[in-house]
Amino acid sequence: MVLKKLNIKPLNEQVRESLLEYIRTLDLSKGRRLPGEDIIAKQLGVSRITVRNVMSDLAQEGVVSRVQGRGTFVNQEALEINIQLNISPSFEEMIRKSGYEAEVKLIDYKLEKAGAEVAKKLQIDEEDEVVRIEKMFYADGNPAIFCIDRFPSAFLDQPLEEENIRKSIYTILHKRAGQKAVRDVTDIFNIQTDQDKKLAKVFKSNKTKSLLVLDSVNINQEGEAILYDTEYYDTEYIKFSICRKKDISYIE
Repeated sequence: MVLKKLNIKPLNEQVRESLLEYIRTLDLSKGRRLPGEDIIAKQLGVSRITVRNVMSDLAQEGVVSRVQGRGTFVNQEALEINIQLNISPSFEEMIRKSGYEAEVKLIDYKLEKAGAEVAKKLQIDEEDEVVRIEKMFYADGNPAIFCIDRFPSAFLDQPLEEENIRKSIYTILHKRAGQKAVRDVTDIFNIQTDQDKKLAKVFKSNKTKSLLVLDSVNINQEGEAILYDTEYYDTEYIKFSICRKKDISYIE
C-alpha cells in the first residue's frame, strides 16, 4: 500500500471557502452587512490580515462591497452568477456549475519549436522548444471546451507520462517546475468553426458554431510569462457573466 500525500489547502483558500459558505446561509432580506474583520478572524481562528486579504479578493470579484466607515456588504446578484469571467476556476468545475457531467480527453501532446507567435507570448526565442498539450472537455458527452496549452520544455527535467498530462496544467507546472501562475493577461474574441478545420473536427460540428475564445498569457510572481493557453468555449454549454465595478464621473 502506498500512502498519498495530503491535499492541504492554503489558509487563504480555506478562509475564502468558509466565508462563502457563511454568506450563502445568510437571509439577505434581513440585511447584507457582514460582521467586522476582527469578529470573523476570531471566529475562524486566523489573523485579521488574512481575513482582510480574502475580503479584498471577494471585493475585486464583486461578491462583496466595502464602504468606508460603514462596513462590508454582500452583493446578492454576484452570488447568483455561476461562472464569472474575471475568475478562473477549473474547466471541470465550470462544466459542473453549468449543470453537466464533466469529462476530459487528451487530444494531442507534442514537443515543437515555439515559432514567432508563441515565442512572443512566452518571451523566448523562436527556435526554443515548447510543450504543446491539447485537451477537450465534455459536458454530458458533448464537446464544450477545447484548450491548447504551451510552455517552455526547459521547465521539465524529463518527458511527461500520459497520466500526468491529463492533470491540470497548473498542477504540472507547479509540481514539475515550481512555477505558479498568479495572474493572466487575456484577449477575448470569437471565431466560427468554419474558419478553422481543426476546430470543426474537434467540436464534431456539421454546422457552423460560434466559439468564444480566451487567449491568455499566464504570469508568475516574478512577472515572467510561464504559460500561453488558448481556450475555445461552446457557449451553448458554458455561459459567462461578470459583475463590474462602476467608475463613473457624475460631474455636471
